[in-house]
Amino acid sequence: MQATIREFLREAATAQVAVVYYAGHGVQVEGRNYLVPVDVQLQPGKNMTDAMVEMDTIMAGLDDQVRTNILIMDACRNNPMAQQTVSAGANRGIEAGSGLAAPTSLGAGSTLGAGTLIAYATAPGLALDGEGANSPFSAALSRHIGTPGLEVQQMLTRVRAEIVAATKAKQVPWSNSSLLGEVYLAEK
Repeated sequence: MQATIREFLREAATAQVAVVYYAGHGVQVEGRNYLVPVDVQLQPGKNMTDAMVEMDTIMAGLDDQVRTNILIMDACRNNPMAQQTVSAGANRGIEAGSGLAAPTSLGAGSTLGAGTLIAYATAPGLALDGEGANSPFSAALSRHIGTPGLEVQQMLTRVRAEIVAATKAKQVPWSNSSLLGEVYLAEK
């Protein structure tokens, strides 16, 4: 997963629009967001975050004002490593079942923000999961993302409305946007 992300960031450097879609487990460790590879193995005595991908690493790799960046995070699930963290003694700081945190600052000199949209499957701090093959978020997203002529923020509003209705307001997708113009993921 780390090699794939490095390659993506190299290719994104010359793109006009970079879209990151992640569906899987995400956890907070000491207030920072980590994406969890499907084959994560925690080792006793090792830093548990070494086996994961920090979301800020992806965001920092997309940190410029030349490109439009869209990050879609369907990582609203419970802690998939609960058993491993107990057996490895590596549960320091992990906030099980709390989902992803709101995005953090990347520090002085960071430009990330202008031209960026981050969409989460649910509000920060919540850890909800659907039933069936896909989460409610990915199912709704798949129905709307390819709609011709639908601007990305309008598309996410439709996704949000569908999920709120389907989950009886238990899950409310959340987004943070500083886009500088209209963005279409499908042709007008």
